Amino acid sequence: MEQSLEMQASLAAFREATWELDDVYTLFPKSCGLSEVEYWSLLLIYEGAATQSQISERLFVSRQTLNSAFKQLRKKGLIRLEPYEENQRSKRSLLTEEGRAFVEAHIMRMHRIEENAWKKLSSDEHNALISLTRKISCLIRSEMEQSKMNQI
Repeated sequence: MEQSLEMQASLAAFREATWELDDVYTLFPKSCGLSEVEYWSLLLIYEGAATQSQISERLFVSRQTLNSAFKQLRKKGLIRLEPYEENQRSKRSLLTEEGRAFVEAHIMRMHRIEENAWKKLSSDEHNALISLTRKISCLIRSEMEQSKMNQI
């Protein structure tokens, strides 16, 4: 019983820490005047993701949600869609000059803030944080898959 209470308390503390981190990452887009999907889409386009399909998969958002974000980004003049020569139905996403300037001024500023915070951790802390985050993500996914299998 005592172990169960201790586990519940530590799990609650973990959830709280996760929510705090989520809140911090929610501030990034807000500070730039963007929705979360707009923010992360711009970053992915800046980093080379070309298609809405790639971005949708990476962000785990529906095509409809991404289409709405892209509509806003185009309206703001930050991106343009250009058909591929070999496949006119498929379009690649490109930053406009204004979009590139926006990313470099606002989104990269947020990354510098993130990098400055990261520098304040030791190499061991970097490795532990990465390793444990990946481990808990993998374990939760595995438990979710197992739960699906048990429902069949």
